[in-house]
Amino acid sequence: MIEKELVLRIKSGDEQAFELLYRKYFRRLCAFANKYLNDYEATQEVVQDVFFTIWEKRENLDSNKAILSFLFQSTKNKSLHILEHSKVEEKYQEVIKYAYSQGEFFDVQDSLLAKELESKLGEIIESLPEQCRKVFLLSRQEGKKYKEIAEELHISEKTVETHMNRALKVFRKELKDYLSIVLFAMI
Repeated sequence: MIEKELVLRIKSGDEQAFELLYRKYFRRLCAFANKYLNDYEATQEVVQDVFFTIWEKRENLDSNKAILSFLFQSTKNKSLHILEHSKVEEKYQEVIKYAYSQGEFFDVQDSLLAKELESKLGEIIESLPEQCRKVFLLSRQEGKKYKEIAEELHISEKTVETHMNRALKVFRKELKDYLSIVLFAMI
C-alpha cells in the first residue's frame, strides 16, 4: 500500500490502516529512540506516545508529506524531551539526597510544599480512569514490568503501554508547574 493512501485511510479513521502503520514502523522507531534513551521500556513508551498522538490528531495528517519522516521526527523530539526531563529529575533527586545526607531537612514551608505535592499526586491518581490507575499503580508503586501487569490484569502488553502513556501524559500536564516550584524552593 502506498504511504499516501495509508495516511488518507488513517485520516478517515481506518483502524486497520493505523494498525498496519504501527506494525510496519514500531520496531524501527523503537530502535531509533533507543539510540537517544538507551532504555528499551522508555523507548516503547515514547513510540507508543507518538502513535497515540497520530491517532488522536489523525484528521490533521498531511497526506502530501512523508509519514515516515514525520514518525522519525516526532520520535526524536519526544526522546529529546524525555532526556531533558530526566536530567532535571536527576538533578532534583541529587539535591534531595544531598540535603538528607547532610542532615539538612526541609523547613516548615518545604514540608507544606511536600504535603501539597503529595496531595496533588493523590488527586491525579484518583482522577485516572480505573484501569489506567491500576496499571499505573502496579508499575510505579509495585515496580512490576509491563508483561507482569498484562498477565495480572488479563490485558495485552500494548494496552498496558497505552494506559501508562495516558497516565504519564496526565502527570506531566498536571505537575509541570510543581517541578519548577520545588527546584526554586531548594535554592
